[in-house]
Amino acid sequence: MGTADDLSKYLYCSAILEEEVAKAYQKISEKVSDKEVAYLLEYIAKDSFKHAVAFKALTIHLKHQINYGDCVKMMGEAWVKAIEEAKRYAAREDEVTLSELKRILQEFESYEGYASEEYLTILYTEVVKLLTDHYNIDLQDYKTLVEWIIEDEKRHIQILTLIKRRIAEQAA
Repeated sequence: MGTADDLSKYLYCSAILEEEVAKAYQKISEKVSDKEVAYLLEYIAKDSFKHAVAFKALTIHLKHQINYGDCVKMMGEAWVKAIEEAKRYAAREDEVTLSELKRILQEFESYEGYASEEYLTILYTEVVKLLTDHYNIDLQDYKTLVEWIIEDEKRHIQILTLIKRRIAEQAA
């Protein structure tokens, strides 16, 4: 990845991933009976929706046309699998038990790990490089936005760990 077009694709694909994972968190938060856990999952969902909007804003700023097929080619099978799993959970209608939630959270953690370690690390580097070198614009606002998203993703992992501890306490 080294062009503004590549960065736009990456941002667009990141927005899709964040939005689909947010929908999954939201749906699971509505289906779990433990209200404390539900609110924590809703918190992550709202952050993830916010991240999707931020990535869309950055995509528009770079003014490139992107489509879903570009994401499949650029992001690969891990991205496709994460999207498919998130959609599956977002479509769920039945209640989620705490034991099932434990398994679901392990899958969600892998989404968060993918988000923070894979695309956000690369995204941060590319945003800094491209916006500075090619567009000669004030980078500070966008740099700060991406830093906040990275911080949020790290907090999401901590919240998921907290939820897993809560589930373990209730099971004991």
